[in-house]
Amino acid sequence: MSYTNRFVGIDISKSSFDICILPDNRSASFANTTAGIARFMAFVAQLDTVERFLLEPTGGYERRVMEALLSAQMPVARVNARQVRQFAGACGQLSKTDRIDAFILADYGRRMETTLVQPVSVTQTALVELVARYRQLSHMIVQEKNRREKLANSGGTSARGKTQAWIEASLQFLGDQRQAVVDEMIACLEADAELSARAAVLMQLKGIGLRTACFLLAGLPELGRLDKGQIAKLVGVAPLNRDSGQMRGKRMISGGRRPVRDALYIAALPAIRFDPDIKAFYTKLRANGKPGKVALVAVMRKMIIILNARIRDHAETVLDV
Repeated sequence: MSYTNRFVGIDISKSSFDICILPDNRSASFANTTAGIARFMAFVAQLDTVERFLLEPTGGYERRVMEALLSAQMPVARVNARQVRQFAGACGQLSKTDRIDAFILADYGRRMETTLVQPVSVTQTALVELVARYRQLSHMIVQEKNRREKLANSGGTSARGKTQAWIEASLQFLGDQRQAVVDEMIACLEADAELSARAAVLMQLKGIGLRTACFLLAGLPELGRLDKGQIAKLVGVAPLNRDSGQMRGKRMISGGRRPVRDALYIAALPAIRFDPDIKAFYTKLRANGKPGKVALVAVMRKMIIILNARIRDHAETVLDV
């Protein structure tokens, strides 16, 4: 198979990143610093006919490289790390080094269909960071509450009394900071008219409050750009077939974006109670013998499909204006 366009795989770590250019089969390494990224962008400017730059999420270490490429209007795709690893195994490539990983990413890009990352505003980036901080604080609050509960069940001593006071102080601090993050989310939406309008569209559906709207805007930027099957699969609420020959396996959900799915789960519970259409949908499923968890996932799928359609319609309305 011959290729005329170039595909650049970028394997990124905390201190450096390796690249591989196919079909040239050229490799290079750069420091993951401001100077190193500038040197990389000067190198990229000399390349012709690059169809894709491929990289994986690496806990935020990829952010500066990706932002530099998007600022230069380069075609960037951020691909699922597990799928890339499975692709490497299917190709018989079991060894793993930074240079090999960069090659695998480039090869994955030229053989598989990938979706380009859409540039986001500064406000959108800030919202993503705020949502991440909100989740961190919520996790720490749960940990402290669990420690408080265990301490309460272990009997009383003077040391335990001091420990409990420290835990209470920690909970107060974490709660105050989480509220401050929510206030910053509100300010973020107020500073961006389009982001605020999209949040308002999401909150029209019962069960979707401010925080859930922020979680969806930050964790699912593809909302409104995909069809209903694609968006459900991306979130991880689409039932997947497990059939072979005469056997018909049980449909199950798999993969997807867990933080978004968790936010949808929390939103689905009040939606079932207060939205007449969703309540009727859930009740019908339960009456037909569907287990509660299966019916709840179906509600989540219905909700994300509705939200996807509403955001798409909103975007079309804005374009018409």
